[in-house]
Amino acid sequence: MKNTIKLEIHKAIKNKLFVISVLLGCAITILSLIYQVNISSLDFAASGKNPMISAYTVFSTWIGGDGYSLGASVYFFIFPLLISIPYGWSYCEEKKNGYIGAVVVKAGKTSYFLAKYIAVFLTGGLAMVIPLIFNFLLAMLFFPVATPQPIYSTIYGIYYSSLMSDLFYTYPFLYVFFYLTLDFVYCGLLACICLAVSRWIKQKWVVVILPLFICLALTYGQRFIYTSPMTVQYKQTSPLYFLHPVEIQYPASWFFILISALVIFATTLLIHLVWERSHEIY
Repeated sequence: MKNTIKLEIHKAIKNKLFVISVLLGCAITILSLIYQVNISSLDFAASGKNPMISAYTVFSTWIGGDGYSLGASVYFFIFPLLISIPYGWSYCEEKKNGYIGAVVVKAGKTSYFLAKYIAVFLTGGLAMVIPLIFNFLLAMLFFPVATPQPIYSTIYGIYYSSLMSDLFYTYPFLYVFFYLTLDFVYCGLLACICLAVSRWIKQKWVVVILPLFICLALTYGQRFIYTSPMTVQYKQTSPLYFLHPVEIQYPASWFFILISALVIFATTLLIHLVWERSHEIY
């Protein structure tokens, strides 16, 4: 089983589509950095008149702290495509070319299906976080690594009710690390949706865009859920928003994040590792 898992992971990382997806993600994050550098340079030039100049830190200017530039908006909208393209449709192709049958004969169904699930999970998570880490490291070249101050919360977009806000204003590196971990795990699970539905959907392009449509449906569904007065403290239900380390619309909720992640994990694992293993490969 270990050799099968290593083989599938090795195939996934060396996949050209994985490399292209990561490079495209990195290119998009650069747009966010260019915007932040341009805006901060204007403020630095007028530093004698701008009392908010000290609000510019790496934690507020990397793409995770950027909630309004074109680069940040595009990246946190199309990331479901970036995580699905690398390896999400590989199962469809391997069924067509007979690869699955050959591997199953040699390694067994359980080993192959578990290895495939792990490989898709890892590539989905890495395709999401590698561009974010790349952007964060670049931002450190231009902005000071200073602990954010709560007085600038309206600029940071991290408020008292925001997810892990206390960590952001005390140990910001841990805040970034935990958010990257959250993005990795959740996006890995979203990528596994492609693996699960490829049992019934044969069109690769449909398989790849399905996670994006699910995220859009959750985003649109908030209109019908949140209809009570403005005094109610709403929680974010869309991965397009709660996977962004800055609060965009509503504060994220650990309860919803964990429940939705468990539902995705249980459903995809049940379909792929139990249902698929007990049915004929075709």
